[in-house]
Amino acid sequence: MKKIFKTVIYILLVLIIGALAFFFWAKSPNLDSSEYAKITKFNGNESSKAVEDSVLSVITYNIGYLSGMTNNTSVRPAEEFYTNNLKSIISGLKKHPVDVLAIQEIDFGGKRSYYVNQFEEMGEQLGYYNGCRSINWDKKYVPFPYFPPSVHFGKMLSGQAMMTNFEITDYERVVLSRVQSHPYYYAAMYLDRLVERVKIKVGDQEVMVFNAHTEAFDQDTRTKQMFFLKDWFLKTAETMPVILLGDFNSDPSYENAAILEMYNDERIGAMCSKENLLGEKTLTYPTDKPIEQLDFVFYSSRHFELLDWKVLYDLGEVSDHYPVLANLKLKKSEE
Repeated sequence: MKKIFKTVIYILLVLIIGALAFFFWAKSPNLDSSEYAKITKFNGNESSKAVEDSVLSVITYNIGYLSGMTNNTSVRPAEEFYTNNLKSIISGLKKHPVDVLAIQEIDFGGKRSYYVNQFEEMGEQLGYYNGCRSINWDKKYVPFPYFPPSVHFGKMLSGQAMMTNFEITDYERVVLSRVQSHPYYYAAMYLDRLVERVKIKVGDQEVMVFNAHTEAFDQDTRTKQMFFLKDWFLKTAETMPVILLGDFNSDPSYENAAILEMYNDERIGAMCSKENLLGEKTLTYPTDKPIEQLDFVFYSSRHFELLDWKVLYDLGEVSDHYPVLANLKLKKSEE
């Protein structure tokens, strides 16, 4: 009996040690943190934007790593699915050429999207001059969705990116506040929520663009992040034109919706007025039947005039989000 008991204990110890070893290996990064922020000049592409043109066209797009409505579900689409969605998104975006393309949830060679660097593929084929990318999820193995194991994300390398025909003169990857209530094992596998701070040169004028992706599941953390972004936006707007765009994961109908913080200061302009929020042509999520408005473009009203904007419903279901396009005109200097 004692021998059986010792054998059981031994087996349990081996399983526990094995599980711990797997956990610490799985949560370890693929890259050194010094590689998490990078500026790229796309091969053979040149800046095609006339510096005297004062109109900036921008798109914000959570592409959901091109997984369509399978995003975060226990479905593992075939490689052909992602290949076709990559072709589709490139074809769709070519119909809406813009000066600044800001992307959230883009993969840089992870298993879930068959090891394709979507940033490099899109930047090259869309003909952008340069771009920057920030990694916010770098793990050796992510066991999500939890079951069955065949649909696990596995090697994870994902984040945010921006592509532009203007020269990028300064760039910073900034990690937003984390959810404090997550248990250790969950937090160890969770992504960082980021904002990319990108300074571009428009003629002799510098413009700051913030590409944000705020917390999706914890409202208190999301609100904290929104206050931080608003404060940073307003401080930066004291010295230069500012654009803040991205997926804010905050529908205006939510109780104490964090996104509404951007609507209570006249120094901040929005592509959609407060009165028109949640209108028929403003909803961005999900793409099979839009019911929420999660994606926004904001700008410093002192520096920009909004010409027009729209949700690009013609991009279809390559993501679970629709992109938002806005045309902004730089005002003449007040000096």
